[in-house]
Amino acid sequence: MRQFHIGLAVLLTAILAGCGGGGSDAPAKPKFTSQVSFGDSLSDVGSYRVSALGSPAVDVGEFTINAASGVPTNWTELSAIKFGLVAPCAAATGGFGVATTTHAGCYGYAEGGARVTNPAGVGNTGLTGGVFNGAMTVPVVTQIANHLGVAAGNKFSGNEILFVMAGANDVLVQAAMVGGGLPAASGVAAVQTAASELATAVKTQIIANGAQYVTVVNVPDIASTPYVTSIVDPTIRAQTGGLLDALTTAFNAQLKADLPDSANVLNVDAYSASKDEAANPGKYNLTNVTGTACNLSYGVNALATSTTPGSSLVCNANNLNPGPIDHYMFADLVHPTPYGHSLFALYVLQAMTNKGWY
Repeated sequence: MRQFHIGLAVLLTAILAGCGGGGSDAPAKPKFTSQVSFGDSLSDVGSYRVSALGSPAVDVGEFTINAASGVPTNWTELSAIKFGLVAPCAAATGGFGVATTTHAGCYGYAEGGARVTNPAGVGNTGLTGGVFNGAMTVPVVTQIANHLGVAAGNKFSGNEILFVMAGANDVLVQAAMVGGGLPAASGVAAVQTAASELATAVKTQIIANGAQYVTVVNVPDIASTPYVTSIVDPTIRAQTGGLLDALTTAFNAQLKADLPDSANVLNVDAYSASKDEAANPGKYNLTNVTGTACNLSYGVNALATSTTPGSSLVCNANNLNPGPIDHYMFADLVHPTPYGHSLFALYVLQAMTNKGWY
């Protein structure tokens, strides 16, 4: 995995060197004392690194191409390095039949499958069956409450950098419900409600409790992922992509309307960034934006069944697809590779630089 991190260092140097600003009259950039992240699998730094999937020494537990312990692969891990902070660790681990354990001093609350307010997230026992049964999927509003429960005085210090990235699982759940007969308008209304709930949580539970630097990331372009582009039937592919795009843009528009940029809030447009990467891969040195770097086949990927593909959660150097995959965009059907994460880390840092936060 070394090549991912060399590439990130080069990209960071090239882009951030030309960010501008820094004049004598510019306000001092904040010096963050810690990083706190809330969200889902796209920010998960190891909530499911449990014995049911493999020993903690085994390269599993993050939704990407897993590397050896201590090697950063997720965008939040990469950002922490640039801030001069210790690598984030999962605030809680468990799931897949393993009891939940909380970890003092760990502020990576994001969990794969989590939704904004509904505890029945993707992969949760209460929602689906199969090998994914047992994912914790603690919703984002509860993740925030859990952090405040361990924070001194139930407040933020004001010196943290906070990342909030959620909504993709609400979109996926509503898309499945529409596919099962729910009117499309009801699905749109549901994701808009989830977006408003997320905005309210940021305002009333995060900012109102002292947070000064909150980076809010919208839902990426799910319609451009292999989850859609790998569908063979062109009619079904177009219908699925159209529905997912409608739900995603509805969520994102509502979130931005309810939570605009402010002195304490920076909105980062992951949707536009991911859409452009898929449309213009050469611009980002991406060699493949339609296939998966991980082999998701039954018998190869431990979370695959005879009817459903596996997950990057258990993907590592031992179960990749053949060929050079260093600059693939996707590890599995929806999650980025470490290189994809490095591109997004750059995008976030650029946005923070433009705001004067980095």
